[in-house]
Amino acid sequence: MLEARGGTAARVSRLVSTYFDTADHDLKSRGMVLRIREADGGFIQTVKSGRAQASDTDAAFARGEWEDAVAGNGPDATAPNSGRYIDAALVGRLIPVFRTEVERRKVDLAAESDTQIEAAIDRGFIHSIVRDAKEPISEVELELKSGSANLLYDVALDLLAEAPLRLSLVSKGERGYLLAANETTPIEAVHSPELTIDPTISGNEALRRIGIACLMQMAQNEPAVLAGLGEGIHQMRVAVRRLRAILSAFGKYLPAEARRAVSGELRWLADAMGAARNLDAFETSLLPPAQKALGDEAGLEALTAAAGADRREAFAKSGRAVRSTRFTRLLLQQFRWFEACEWREQGASPELEQPIADLAATVLDRRRRAAKRCSRNLADQSPADRHKLRIALKKLRYSTELLAALYADADVDRFTKRLKRLQSHLGDANDIRVAHEIVHELAARRRNPELVTIGEAMLDWHEQRIADLEPRLHKEVERLLAVSRFWSVQS
Repeated sequence: MLEARGGTAARVSRLVSTYFDTADHDLKSRGMVLRIREADGGFIQTVKSGRAQASDTDAAFARGEWEDAVAGNGPDATAPNSGRYIDAALVGRLIPVFRTEVERRKVDLAAESDTQIEAAIDRGFIHSIVRDAKEPISEVELELKSGSANLLYDVALDLLAEAPLRLSLVSKGERGYLLAANETTPIEAVHSPELTIDPTISGNEALRRIGIACLMQMAQNEPAVLAGLGEGIHQMRVAVRRLRAILSAFGKYLPAEARRAVSGELRWLADAMGAARNLDAFETSLLPPAQKALGDEAGLEALTAAAGADRREAFAKSGRAVRSTRFTRLLLQQFRWFEACEWREQGASPELEQPIADLAATVLDRRRRAAKRCSRNLADQSPADRHKLRIALKKLRYSTELLAALYADADVDRFTKRLKRLQSHLGDANDIRVAHEIVHELAARRRNPELVTIGEAMLDWHEQRIADLEPRLHKEVERLLAVSRFWSVQS
């Protein structure tokens, strides 16, 4: 496959790299990695920065890297490129922390005349120096030396068609620090990042940054989903919904067919985790308060046990989805689409070349009008109508949050707090609506009609609880839609 991309014959080499830091990991705390690699009888000193230090205009996986040939296997603060990032006073405190020993099969790809990509297959080990421990390395690394990042994604997709590879956001350096500290990668849900969007950048560039941020949140939550964390599934779905919301908000400017294709794959991912999210809400949000209010005589133990078993099964299904080749392909294809702003070549509106500050008000107005339409005849709305209102408010909230950097914090906070209160109430009602289906499914799977009786009694209690809040809901909707459009005036 690599030969088809203009690859050279594979070169095999043995690389030994020693990573240095202070005893208290001063460089790591600054987001820097210092490595000295021994190869071909010489030494190369390299300093790398983490993704967090890359600027907003960088590619999704860009890292800063500076290197020099040095005399030996020890840090050199006088090296012209990498030495600038090593304080002379720090050199005396630097010690070897871990090293990597790998056999590398390297192929240089000339994907196009102006694009050079280095493809390397590394197999070997990371060794802790500060304690006796090691762990294996088996990875394919693609590095863009020059030219278009589009072709980097194309090569990755070609490789994915040949083998069930998965995208990793954890570098050898990060793994080495964890090994040296006798720690595992902390597994926790990753929440939506705050975005910095300059009002003068184009709509295309704003969409690019928003898309990459949402995709990064999806990828970063993969470990939490695989670990069976309910919040990890929730946050991956939040990333999906935010991205679909912004695609919908900018829908009039984007090529319809391409936008539907992107949104369709995102919907597949959300649907794959939908049952897990619903059962998690059922087990953790609906059952405990009902148990506390109704007491042991409600007989909820059997329902809790049944829900727990189905929840574990649904979580396993979510894990299979994110382990799948389809999930990896989704990430690679959509990173490529957003990073290259491919919609421009697919028939996007030239209006996206305008500054985002000029487009944002129009986008938010569309979302607000949609929410207003869905709120009509609120008192007489069916559960399905309420669900549509909830979705419209959610799209308005996500669009507002993603464009929040363009406006005064106080205005955005005041508006989104109202949206969150409404979403919370409507979300509770939707969870109860879905819970009726869950109760019947739990009973049918176990051929136990008594679970329906127990479940419906529990849900009757919840429905009475939210019915008491109905007047407040009406007031909140009226207040939200009556407030001034703060986005009509740039802050």
